[in-house]
Amino acid sequence: MLGINSTICIAGKNKCAIDALLHVKKKYKKYKLLALPNKSDNSRDGWQKSFKKFAKKQKIKITNLNELYKIRNLFLFSLEYEEILNIKKFKSNKLFNLHFSLLPKYRGCHTNFYQIYFGEKKSGVTLHKIETGIDDGKIIDTISFKITKNATAYDNYINLLNKSVTLFKKNIKNILNNNYQLKKQNLKKGTYFSRSSVDYNKLSNIKVIKNNLNDHNKIRSLIFPPFQLPIYNGKKIKKSYFVNKKIKLIFI
Repeated sequence: MLGINSTICIAGKNKCAIDALLHVKKKYKKYKLLALPNKSDNSRDGWQKSFKKFAKKQKIKITNLNELYKIRNLFLFSLEYEEILNIKKFKSNKLFNLHFSLLPKYRGCHTNFYQIYFGEKKSGVTLHKIETGIDDGKIIDTISFKITKNATAYDNYINLLNKSVTLFKKNIKNILNNNYQLKKQNLKKGTYFSRSSVDYNKLSNIKVIKNNLNDHNKIRSLIFPPFQLPIYNGKKIKKSYFVNKKIKLIFI
């Protein structure tokens, strides 16, 4: 019978992990359900709710990687989980990630920032198998959406959070029933960025602004109020508009 002796683990943080956890709890009661928060989760709510705190409140067991390695019939779904998983340590190969870009573009870190920084007109989330490399696993499904010309990094991230849950809900039943297809990524057409590739503190202090689209993109890529706002002439920028080939800034 579906779900007997099987375990689903939701790993990650923020609204996407919480919504995925609630969906599984409601729809897949025959499965054992576990939560794997990030190590940085201190059980305190911030600009987003703590996944760890939420899981405890829902009386869902908090697990760790050493426990997960031993579970043979495990389905693990990563939604913003920050640690690189070593698949060789798992007894299960049913490990999946929802990555915040349209792979193979923007593998690695800072995916949301770079999409705005480089002026992408489209963003999305990719559901893929977790394999030996970083975000290079075979693709199961994607969901995309348009990035408007004046959307900030914060605006885009909220869309990514919501679309990741939509993609998860769309595919989980087929994954649990082993009813899905895999498509290999063409990594030659992709891009990768490391965690150390961006220094937000350094970038946020803007010295010169030119009235062009590239500078507009750079400004809005840094507009993420929970963490930072770009600063120009000592004032924080909360919004940048590109109208008639000119930048219009809104300061706090």
